[in-house]
Amino acid sequence: MTDNALIDRRFVRLEHGLVHLRQAGADDAPPLLMLHASPASSKPLEPLIAALAPHYRVYAADTPGNGESGPLDLAGPSLADYARVMDDLCNALGHEKVALYGTHTGAHIAIAWASRFPARLQSMVLDGVALLGPQMRQEFLERYAPHKTPEPDGSQFHWAWQFMRDQMLFFPHYKKDLEHLRPGGTFDAQVLHDLTLDVLKALDTYHLPYEAVFRQDPIAEAAEANVPALVLTSDDGPIESGMEPLIEALPQAVTAQTDGTPAKKAAAIAKFLGDAP
Repeated sequence: MTDNALIDRRFVRLEHGLVHLRQAGADDAPPLLMLHASPASSKPLEPLIAALAPHYRVYAADTPGNGESGPLDLAGPSLADYARVMDDLCNALGHEKVALYGTHTGAHIAIAWASRFPARLQSMVLDGVALLGPQMRQEFLERYAPHKTPEPDGSQFHWAWQFMRDQMLFFPHYKKDLEHLRPGGTFDAQVLHDLTLDVLKALDTYHLPYEAVFRQDPIAEAAEANVPALVLTSDDGPIESGMEPLIEALPQAVTAQTDGTPAKKAAAIAKFLGDAP
């Protein structure tokens, strides 16, 4: 199996600026583009990239304004804006058609992309869509991703660590009580360190993809996303269960339940992509 040491990194310059991506796999393998969760980068996807690279040409892009990708020059970009950037990235990479994997924010971008540019996508895999009602979306807009800038006393460093620590243990992270304790939530010091660094790299723009998600009605957009879709479910995260409304809304959807590990997810993804037209 390919290990993380064989994952390359590069930048691609698009009209809006630089997009950073990780890539692995043979040049002539079927292309698979992966979109990560907020507020991190494509780094947490490395184990899944490694598991899929023996079979696909895998690209995992940092969302603009996250990780090391430059932000969009927009005050409040929408998920459609992020989808257009990823569509432009496919052109730059020379792929007329790709398979798509998106997790959390990446899954929301995937839905926006499929509802607007379905001809680009062979199929898509959705891993963790936040099905929030209007009241919760408004609450999240107000509270989930506070706007931050560097502070003279350096307090942003401790804030970023605590912000990510709380996300690992509670959902939503700002309700720190037993009722909101995440089932299966874990505290891994190395993962927390890496996530904290990702937030600090994009301190003044990390919130923008989050806010785009909270403005989206994913069920309404999913109904327009007429491409083959796999919805992954598991018990390893705060929003991976309860996907029935999404599955019913998607015109072409199948499901697969995994234990949340990269190996199991990769097997489900490969099986689906092998069966997709």
